Amino acid sequence: MSIVHVTTKNELREQLKTKRIVLLNFWAEWCGPCKMFAGVLNQLNEEFSGKVKIIKVNVEKSPDIAAEYKVMGIPHSRLIIQKKLREPIMGYVPFEKLKKMMGV
Repeated sequence: MSIVHVTTKNELREQLKTKRIVLLNFWAEWCGPCKMFAGVLNQLNEEFSGKVKIIKVNVEKSPDIAAEYKVMGIPHSRLIIQKKLREPIMGYVPFEKLKKMMGV
């Protein structure tokens, strides 16, 4: 499964209709740490494609979604496990730490 990019609340709502673990990532093109974290997300997507769904939201193209999730800085991620929104994950997180946070 590929990483999904959404730009509207309706697209996000549709993508969140899943039983898999969701990693919702807020980013921007100009953000250096976001680019570094993108490598971790790609690795996560390759290793856990059937278990984890990664949804990316560009904060410049979708400020309304970023505001809804109270994004104050990027990269900013949220895990949704068993339909429950977890605490924010701020900044770059190494692959192994992110795996442990997700329980995969």
